[in-house]
Amino acid sequence: MIQLRHLRLRSFTATRAFGADIPFEVGLNVVQAPNTSGKSTCLQAIIYALGLERSLGPQLTVPLPYAMREQIHQFKEDPYDLVLQSYVELEIANAQGEIVVLHRDVVGDKSTKLIQTWNGPSLSSEIPRGKQRDYFVLDGGSATNESGFHAFLAQFLGWDLPIVARYDGTECPLYLEAIFPMLFVEQKRGWSAIQGPFPTFLRIQDVARRVMEFLLDLETAKNRRRRAELRAAISDLLGRWSDRRKSLEEAAARVGRIRGLAVQPSAEFAAAPTLDLQLYYQGEWIRLADVLQIASGRVAELEASQVESVEQAAPDVQARLTDIRSQFDVLSAVLEAVRGEHSAETQDNAALEERVAALETDLKRNQDAQKLQRLGSELGRAASEHVCPTCHQDVSNELLPTVDSVGMALDENIVFVKSQLELYRSALLNSRERLQEIAARYRGSERDLQDKQQQLRVLRQELMRPSASPSRAAIEEIVRLQAFIDRLESIDELANSLLDELREIASEWALATSNLRQHPVDELTVADKRKIEHLQTAIRRHLDIYGFRSFQPGEISLSLDNFRPLVLRDDNGETMEKEIYFEMSASDAIRLKWAYYLACMELMRDYSVNHPGLTIFDEPGQQEVESSSLFEFLRSASQSAQNGQQVLVSTSETYETVNSLLGDRANIVSFAGFILQPIETGSAN
Repeated sequence: MIQLRHLRLRSFTATRAFGADIPFEVGLNVVQAPNTSGKSTCLQAIIYALGLERSLGPQLTVPLPYAMREQIHQFKEDPYDLVLQSYVELEIANAQGEIVVLHRDVVGDKSTKLIQTWNGPSLSSEIPRGKQRDYFVLDGGSATNESGFHAFLAQFLGWDLPIVARYDGTECPLYLEAIFPMLFVEQKRGWSAIQGPFPTFLRIQDVARRVMEFLLDLETAKNRRRRAELRAAISDLLGRWSDRRKSLEEAAARVGRIRGLAVQPSAEFAAAPTLDLQLYYQGEWIRLADVLQIASGRVAELEASQVESVEQAAPDVQARLTDIRSQFDVLSAVLEAVRGEHSAETQDNAALEERVAALETDLKRNQDAQKLQRLGSELGRAASEHVCPTCHQDVSNELLPTVDSVGMALDENIVFVKSQLELYRSALLNSRERLQEIAARYRGSERDLQDKQQQLRVLRQELMRPSASPSRAAIEEIVRLQAFIDRLESIDELANSLLDELREIASEWALATSNLRQHPVDELTVADKRKIEHLQTAIRRHLDIYGFRSFQPGEISLSLDNFRPLVLRDDNGETMEKEIYFEMSASDAIRLKWAYYLACMELMRDYSVNHPGLTIFDEPGQQEVESSSLFEFLRSASQSAQNGQQVLVSTSETYETVNSLLGDRANIVSFAGFILQPIETGSAN
């Protein structure tokens, strides 16, 4: 909630000080003065003090008349004096009873992007100013940074501004400039639409719906935001999964391959994560755990055996030398075969990629031709109709052979190309997987070959050593196997670490996906519809009081898309919703605007909403609306005093008329002439 307590305007020339002080009260406040005397200046000064001039348009110029910017005089016939300094001050309070005074220079030494604040009611009670805090506005971060004034103002109002989507795909807070056109109806553009008009330069998608959802505190907005957050969380988890999966594949590729790891996380993986890390070992794919067991068993066997002399081990060494040499020859042949297989698969892969690219181009051309055909183009039909596309002569008997078969139509061709594209993409994916497997086999065979080479070298050296020397072959095999085991264990440890991370990601993904599916779709909830129906009923009630005649008030409904008023008409026995704005008179459009804005504010009596309980109307007597309607509107606005709300109205109706109508039901601030008048120097501050 926000309550305006006091407005102060000051404009200084070289010789005099001009100013105005306007106290506000809870309920209806009427600023009464003749035309062109400065009523709009007062109301726009409120917008200026709040740093909300961009709610009136994208311009950054000061939305105040020349009396506050350039030159001023006391009476029309007086010469102008140059304005050397001017400022606006506004005292506001919130629902917690906190009071703050805002000060913003119009002309002076300080930038117009600076808003100074002081705690306490120093304007309304003339007590010394409290603690000062300065903020910036109309600059990047003013709605989000700690020193941004609109971030401060939103916090002062108790608003948690929703994050909304923009047309460029980014997100931003629902800026205060987008919300305030639903609270302030300015004289020049404000009466041109029932809602707003909202500033479009902020590039917020569906801005009318977003503002109304926030002001009415609809659950659908919170649900949409929650779904957006869940979708963003799922997207982040998918990215993390892909990153960890890639790291695991790269680690596995150093020794072999992995099986059973899905491209995306799943609930099954979260419940029971499984991973099959395989090693191409001695000519076949074996689980890494089994290879570790084999190697460890061999080390244990060697460590348990008694060390023999070279002479004792010679027959066994010779037999092993023969066997390993044979294995080396076989591995060399296998390696050459794998190399050839890799080369052939690489060529197939390149051919498939080329074919997929050609099909994608073909599909795009066919779709473009189909689009042109639907738009009425005859290009591209000539050849199929056996007509030369250049000279338009019949060429069926001269250039093209006569065939009985009929070519496929564009639609059929697109379906065929899509099926071919799907087939070749699948083949390309399989080819890439085969390439990875061949590469893993090549690395495994190469590792085995190097291992055999090392064993051959060790065994040959063993046979050349003195006969009485202890045999080193077993010791060197233990060392070699232990190094192999250490390497596998480090990769196994890394894989287990990544597996734990993947399991955690899969668990978070499953939870977020479950929450997303359980969250309501983008529709109004039962509670939301109840609020909208209440608002609709209130609008109809106001229209009936104001003498709305273009339609029966009961025919007015609200769109569930953007909550804009529609009219219900009977069309051939069927009730239809139709746009209302061009179907009603200009004066009824003004009545509908009054009804809509006051009904929105009244909603806070019965429901929890974000409406701050403040509505400002600049010259509501537009379009020569009947005085009786205007007076009924003012009576309705005065009832807001019963609910702690506040309505500000400027009018050029005479003081006697307004006073006789409202009496003590409104705070009437009347000016006989220009609102900015000379003041005593002692009251200049």
